[in-house]
Amino acid sequence: MRHVPSLIARGGASRGRAARRIPTFAAALVLPVTLLAAWPAAAQSRTPAPVVAQAPAAQMPIVPQPVPAYVPPVDPILSAIQERAADSRVTRSVTLGDLGIEGPVVLQGMDARRDIYLPVPAGVALENASIAVDGEYLRGDGGRTTMVLSVDGTPVYSRRLEGDTGSASATVAVDNRPRDTGFVRFGTAWSSVIGEALCADERGIGNVLKLRPSTRFTYSYDAGQVRTLATAWSGMPGSGALLVAGGTLSKDTYDTAWRLGLALETAGKRLVVKTLPSIGDEVDLSNLDVPASLRAVAPFSSFVGVRSYRIRDASELGALLVLPGSPLGADVAVADVALLSGIRGALDALGARLGTASAAFTEWRGKSASLGSATIAPDEVSLQFLAGRPIIAVGGAAGGKATQLFDGFWRTSLTSGSVMIRAVDAGADRPSSVLLNTLGPTEGNLDVLARGDWVVTFDLAAATGGRSLPSRLNLDVAAAPGASTSEPVAAVFLNDVLLAAKRLDANGHPEHISAAVPPYALAARNVLRVTFQRQPVSDRCRETPQAFPVSVLPTSHFELGGAAPSGDFLGVISAMAAGGKLLVPDSYLATAKASLPRVVRAAAAAGMPAGTSTFEVASLGTPFRATGGFLALDVPVQGVTAKAKVDGDRLIVGTDERARLLDITGLRNVALVQAVRGDDARGILWQSIGPVAMTPAKPVRLSKGDVALVGVDGTLTELTASGAAPGTVRVADTDGPAGTLQRLWQNSSDWGLPLGIGAAALFFLLLIRASQVRRRGN
Repeated sequence: MRHVPSLIARGGASRGRAARRIPTFAAALVLPVTLLAAWPAAAQSRTPAPVVAQAPAAQMPIVPQPVPAYVPPVDPILSAIQERAADSRVTRSVTLGDLGIEGPVVLQGMDARRDIYLPVPAGVALENASIAVDGEYLRGDGGRTTMVLSVDGTPVYSRRLEGDTGSASATVAVDNRPRDTGFVRFGTAWSSVIGEALCADERGIGNVLKLRPSTRFTYSYDAGQVRTLATAWSGMPGSGALLVAGGTLSKDTYDTAWRLGLALETAGKRLVVKTLPSIGDEVDLSNLDVPASLRAVAPFSSFVGVRSYRIRDASELGALLVLPGSPLGADVAVADVALLSGIRGALDALGARLGTASAAFTEWRGKSASLGSATIAPDEVSLQFLAGRPIIAVGGAAGGKATQLFDGFWRTSLTSGSVMIRAVDAGADRPSSVLLNTLGPTEGNLDVLARGDWVVTFDLAAATGGRSLPSRLNLDVAAAPGASTSEPVAAVFLNDVLLAAKRLDANGHPEHISAAVPPYALAARNVLRVTFQRQPVSDRCRETPQAFPVSVLPTSHFELGGAAPSGDFLGVISAMAAGGKLLVPDSYLATAKASLPRVVRAAAAAGMPAGTSTFEVASLGTPFRATGGFLALDVPVQGVTAKAKVDGDRLIVGTDERARLLDITGLRNVALVQAVRGDDARGILWQSIGPVAMTPAKPVRLSKGDVALVGVDGTLTELTASGAAPGTVRVADTDGPAGTLQRLWQNSSDWGLPLGIGAAALFFLLLIRASQVRRRGN
């Protein structure tokens, strides 16, 4: 019996141990159940479930886990299209060479300044704008030399230059505010102080600053901010691209194209002609950068890493039309039926190939390639988009009226995105004078320490207004008094010909300078320069040199009414001031990409106004009967006397076989240009020499000769048919009493002195005779 208590005690201990083992067993049972409950959620989730420390069942209740929402897979094509649709930036890069500044800008002397106007879209905010200055300096005279760069009159960079020579390169930021004028004024100032004494001679020539034409202005802007035609025109880069349909153009389309190209050249743009390629054509892709989001998307992937590509189908052409930086991107397009249908078909083919992303592409197409869905009337000018950049679409028959609409007289009124042109006459209400501030961007005020130049470059056709040549320059200037007692001097130059000079009173009041404009000082492209010179210090050097303002007032103008009725190039330019006739062979219509730049640069050299001239197409080998003023390219003309002729690759200058100026065979890449006259005609013949017609890459300048050889780089040689130098060309005879009087006045230097001597001798003879008569009477 004494073992019973011990058994009971052991039984109680066993029951206690069993009770203590129950929670452990429950926890072991709960863990598999929990894992089984969470298995579906873990299977759907791509991330592993976190490990959670397990507690006893009595302390950790079972909580159901939330199931994540289903995320469909991302379509890479749709994502790429949406990414490109969100980016509407347009990036421009313009060099000084693109703006027509072919040589370096040279600044030297004690104080020299130069302003350069860089085009930007008017009223549109800029992004990431900067100017990369590429320059160098020479410092042979020593002293203190300083370069200061400014933007819109505000200095933004200053550097003291040391050493005999070195680099003057710099990068300056341009603020992003909108410019209502459509220009960023980039100013460069150069200061050279050689002597330490206040009155030292500062006329050294060894300190020079040079800015190269490769100086580059880069900026971006939001294409969606361009909403008017005026803004789109002002935002064109230095090279204006014109897009036309491929193949043979119609007469109306070609007529509109050459007028638009001439308008671009007149506005200072270098024309680049692009044609819409066809399937099988080779396209240059050396400057194309396919965005990273589209490099894996067909057909965009076909353009990655290739320099030249042959188009295989319409969808590839459509892909080129929407890519940023596309080789088919343009600023102006002749939107005839052929071009619009070609673009529309290519974009439709691209949309069909994109499959599931076609809806997103259609939306993108409406923003970045709206030209492919637009309908342009023959007389309409509309703002559209192509390759993500604004483009001005001009109807196929609106060329003459559109070019007058984009003239500076009407351009600022284009405050909408689309207009229908019924009639335009840019010169109907103009007086017989042209204000200088309408000829180009200029700044009226200058701060002059020793010397300052006010410069404006203009086309002769723009200055004449379709009337006649400038006959007189009326210049109104004002100058503030300076520290020196010497009055400043204003000198007026036209194409480096001194027209007038005057010592100014410098009292702050307007002063007038008037000068006759001789015909020999004019050219198809002209540079008017007004140079102001001051004495930089006062008497006995009591004052520190300081710049004082001078102004060219907005009342300054050219009077029209002059004439140069000679048989040289200038006489023809004068005759066609109100409009002429342009003649091209029908073969030009089939080679628009090559022939249009040639026609445009020939018309610009002849001074033909784009709005008032007429256009004719001659059949191959059919001669043209010349009447009035004309420009004929590779078309035989009857009724005029030629001074030179072309026979294949043979050039003959001089019609007299016994006294020929030139007879040569084997010339290449050259054209013969000559001024000719007939009974009732006066014009310019442009004849290609050799089997391949040459197109000048640079503007052609024709002025005082009557025969010229033109090459790729412009005018090579200019002479008269008599063999004299161009500078000795005399004004030819004209008909009527007015022409006789004008001829006598222009040649007054030949007969003025002998006539004066004869008049004086006659006067003395009369005195002697009167004395003899008086003595006889006495």
